[in-house]
Amino acid sequence: MNDNAKWFSPHDPKRRIGSLIDVSATEAKINLTKAGSGEQSWLMGSRVSVGEVNEFVFIECGEYTILARVVKVWLESGERLSVDQLDDQLPENNPIGLVQLLVSLDVQNGKNYRGIKQYPRLGVQVYAAHPQLVALIAEGSLHLEGKLQLPIASMPHDETVTVSVTPENLFARHCAILGSTGGGKSYTMATLLENVERLGGKALLIDATGEYKNLPCDSYYVGNNNVSRDKQTTYPHWLFTDSDIRALLRPAGQTQAPKLDAAIKSLKVIIHQGRSDILVKANQEKELIERDLLAVESQELQGKVCKWSFKLLGEQIEEECVWPSADYGKDITKWGDKHIGEFGHCLSLISRIEAMASNKHLDWMLDCDDELTMIPNLLEDFLSENDQSILRLDLSAVPFEAHARELLVNAIGRKLLTLAREGNISHDKPLLVFIDEAHQFLNKTIGEEHNAFNLDAFGNIAKEGRKYGLNVVIATQRPRDIPEDVLSQIGTLIVHRLTNERDQEVVKRSVGAIDYRSASFLPALGQGEALLLGVDFPFPMTVQIKMPNIKPESCSAIFSGVWGRI
Repeated sequence: MNDNAKWFSPHDPKRRIGSLIDVSATEAKINLTKAGSGEQSWLMGSRVSVGEVNEFVFIECGEYTILARVVKVWLESGERLSVDQLDDQLPENNPIGLVQLLVSLDVQNGKNYRGIKQYPRLGVQVYAAHPQLVALIAEGSLHLEGKLQLPIASMPHDETVTVSVTPENLFARHCAILGSTGGGKSYTMATLLENVERLGGKALLIDATGEYKNLPCDSYYVGNNNVSRDKQTTYPHWLFTDSDIRALLRPAGQTQAPKLDAAIKSLKVIIHQGRSDILVKANQEKELIERDLLAVESQELQGKVCKWSFKLLGEQIEEECVWPSADYGKDITKWGDKHIGEFGHCLSLISRIEAMASNKHLDWMLDCDDELTMIPNLLEDFLSENDQSILRLDLSAVPFEAHARELLVNAIGRKLLTLAREGNISHDKPLLVFIDEAHQFLNKTIGEEHNAFNLDAFGNIAKEGRKYGLNVVIATQRPRDIPEDVLSQIGTLIVHRLTNERDQEVVKRSVGAIDYRSASFLPALGQGEALLLGVDFPFPMTVQIKMPNIKPESCSAIFSGVWGRI
């Protein structure tokens, strides 16, 4: 049965709850005839919400009906004591409800007109919305025959009513999963991944903490993990761009950066010459070295990657500290003697390099094992295979020191965007990139004010990846750390409980003024409940995200059970 056949009249006389007494551009007031009794109403075994906050109603409007959300219910001052009776008599009162007008619909077929097509007259009838109709409208699936459906949620007070959404509505304009710790973000991401895998989609999961290790997918590990070597992977330093290396080493702009660039070029020449030492420049002829340098640059222009040794970088910088010409400037065909002043300026940079070269926590990328699988190659193979659905990169062992995590994820994002521009990712071969703890990576800035390096790869994907079929799904507990220009590119938000006022303000600004009242429910959401909203959904709606079959490892310590054994 298609979704159109599931539609039925929203104006059931048995679900009538009141009438309209006041209407404005975005809100209305209704008389709630049965809301003041304090008793629940039932119809054919199902509960009928009568004047309950965050429930939905239908308002008559001729050939249309208006879906509205109850945001406030109250009694006028003269009737407030009527609900204080303790006898069996039903109280006589006239509750009033304030509702937010959401969307106009065709009564006959449920067609959504986006916005309020026609405003109702005073005195028209108001009906409690059937949860199945609300789910159909929220899904946006009416009149969209042939589209796949992702059953990701249910109605909060009726688990029998499933809320399904199309992949286009959920992912086509990027998706963000927001919420405080314990709100259910991890379970939501796991549920989405299970649905992607079930329907044969392709997704890359960047797992910052390793909590998704039980997912049935191909997993590769970065850093010092105790796993088999065929599952260990790396992103070697010589694949990083010049800007990445500068962000890692933070050279001073005017004195150290030029020597760093020159040293890296010289080390590439050494590899080109088939040697494994350093390039001595003091009092040496320039012609041969410059010729080899041109050969290296020619190879790089052709897309070939030139390796170089990180452990020799400090020594090579020392060799770069020479006078530009020999014999006190008279012989320009040779470099001169060592320049003690320049060497002194580079000492702090050399010390940082030597400290990193000896750091065992960074050996997964600095002069790493050549036999390990390289992440760029892994991504290319993953995109070329048709039978592999989800690839997980576990970054739990990658240290935060030296900004290694941020640099790695930024490099991955840049590689993905390059692959998309080359046609490896397209609208016919789309890729979803799930990023857990995204606030650690998106648009981070490394360095001091006058020597800052922006890590903007995933920010660029958020801005232009959609036109290549490259879409992101980010999860974060700190929406305020996601730049607004990135968050503004997100078309779908799944927002769990948010208690921080600054985080709530970010969501309120990103979804528009008409949804401001909907965002006011964010601090009161229960575990697993979320506000589903976005440009492809007719109105914001509170849903209960379905539990994933395989749960992520995101539980807290059981203090009572452990302490009780002592």
